[in-house]
Amino acid sequence: MDNKFFAFFEPVWDYIDNGKFYREPFRLLYVIMAVLNALFPLWVIYEAVDSGVFDYISGGAVFAMILAFLVLIFLGAMSFCLWFNRQEKVKNSLHEDHEFVAIPVVSHFIQTLGEWFGFYLGVGGCLISFLFTIFGQNDSLGNLIPVGTSVLMIIMYPVTGFLIVVTGRLIAEIYRALASIANNTKKFAESRQCVDAPEVQADADAASTVDVQ
Repeated sequence: MDNKFFAFFEPVWDYIDNGKFYREPFRLLYVIMAVLNALFPLWVIYEAVDSGVFDYISGGAVFAMILAFLVLIFLGAMSFCLWFNRQEKVKNSLHEDHEFVAIPVVSHFIQTLGEWFGFYLGVGGCLISFLFTIFGQNDSLGNLIPVGTSVLMIIMYPVTGFLIVVTGRLIAEIYRALASIANNTKKFAESRQCVDAPEVQADADAASTVDVQ
């Protein structure tokens, strides 16, 4: 009775142990991030138009804002492709013989998150700062512009974005290396046991033969 009761839940434990419990939710998260990034530029454009900002800014700022919208659309498309493409690769981050299954998935997410945010901040911040520094420097747009607009920021955003990408990749590779070392160590230990087992058995047979004689 007890064995049947525990066997009923066995598929649940197997589902957790084989990595699907960690992989599938992350794949869903990747899809959600892709959709949100595709919709974000449309939301920004709607909020800007609905706020009536075009009624009181100069023509140069209007031109800069239209170009900034195009930049956001490009970044949204790029981000959508990144997250949607990476959700397919999450399946390849785990194998059935891996002992440690959570680390590869989390490290993959950290790497993707760093690449996305670093590229978004570096490219988007640089281009939008450049546009409003050149065309909208005489307008005060308050909180409508989520980035600083100055020559210094044009330089700082790409540098910061690059450092974010590198940092995310470094953290991800550290976790991935730890998981790889642990999995390979486990495989090596198992292979050594397989190699040593015949030798132990041979020694035992030899000892028994000597005792008989």
